[in-house]
Amino acid sequence: MATSSLRLLTVFGEKRYTPMFDKNTPDLADPALLVPGHLNLYSCPMESGTERTPLRDFSLEELVAYFTSLGEKPFRARQVFQWMWQKGATEFSQMTNISRSLIQRLETIATLDRTEVVFISQSPASETRKLLLRLQDGKTVETVLIPEESRVTVCLSSQVGCGLDCDFCATGKMGLLRNLTAGEITDQLRQVMAISSRPVTNIVFMGMGEPFHNYSAVLKAADMMHDELAYGTGARRITISTSGLVPQIKQFAEENRRYKLAVSLNATVDEQRNVLMPINKKWNISALMDACKYYTEKTHNMLTFEYVLMAGINDTLQDARRLIQIARPVFCKVNVIPYNDINGTYRRPADEKIEAFLQELSKGNFPLTVRWSRGEILTQLVGNWLPRRKKCSPVLTPLKPNEKK
Repeated sequence: MATSSLRLLTVFGEKRYTPMFDKNTPDLADPALLVPGHLNLYSCPMESGTERTPLRDFSLEELVAYFTSLGEKPFRARQVFQWMWQKGATEFSQMTNISRSLIQRLETIATLDRTEVVFISQSPASETRKLLLRLQDGKTVETVLIPEESRVTVCLSSQVGCGLDCDFCATGKMGLLRNLTAGEITDQLRQVMAISSRPVTNIVFMGMGEPFHNYSAVLKAADMMHDELAYGTGARRITISTSGLVPQIKQFAEENRRYKLAVSLNATVDEQRNVLMPINKKWNISALMDACKYYTEKTHNMLTFEYVLMAGINDTLQDARRLIQIARPVFCKVNVIPYNDINGTYRRPADEKIEAFLQELSKGNFPLTVRWSRGEILTQLVGNWLPRRKKCSPVLTPLKPNEKK
């Protein structure tokens, strides 16, 4: 990457310093590049040394087994696990209750590989912030911090890109580049907590990717975040969203996981859902509802149907009535999400249309919530992220990674 000097740049009304690059580098003053979600790095890998064991990818049980194989006591693994997550250590040398000899050994055979904050953007209308995080191989993902009066939610990515190609979702246009590891998923939470002035209360897997296409890593990451030596997040404060992968929904039910489940529905007839969400061609609405009923009857847990409301697509009173018929047999609540405009194909309905839809849907006698976008410039709702592929984009630092607000 080219060396740079600093220049002053105004972003969202704030003065921030950002690197200057040579004439072959994309112009950072181009407003299109400053819209969060439009900057992505693909061939700027972080420096890596010789092959060592990445400890962040280990669950606590796996870390105990690893330390036992080194001839160390299990409590050492618990100490390191707590340092990695709860205490936010990024270097072995920061672990003050670990012997110097063990630290030196770990520095030789293991790593604390972590994500790197590339860019932090904040909505001018709220405290919602989006982080662009670079992985060890140079690929990037995004995570969103959403502070509200009564809670602080973080929205996590599970994949680099997505392979489902939902028609209204920008991330799907990338295609699937790869799955994230459990450590890469959990490290998103560590990075968010480093900049948040309030504790994170809720975690949702609703960022880039289809969580159930990366089932093992996502559930492992959730278990790690739930662990008291990490963040101790309550199981019912962790929500995993799926576009409707029927076998994984049934597996999730069989395993009786205590985490919450959300299902992206977004249509009430197969012909419509086939276009919006091609996964419906494999598991149609009927098969999906059977799986959802199996889940609720098996676990006695309520699930959430997510319904992204799009003008002229799925926002009629007839759609609302069909949604009632679909949802009523399932132990569920429905979360309506007015679409967040990102392209010319789909639009957010007029407020009057939204209100009429909600009024009709309220006749369903199931819990009904509405997710109004917080800071629409961030386009942070599910999947509304469209990275541009660049050979080597410059690193922007509008906020210091450890800066809290």
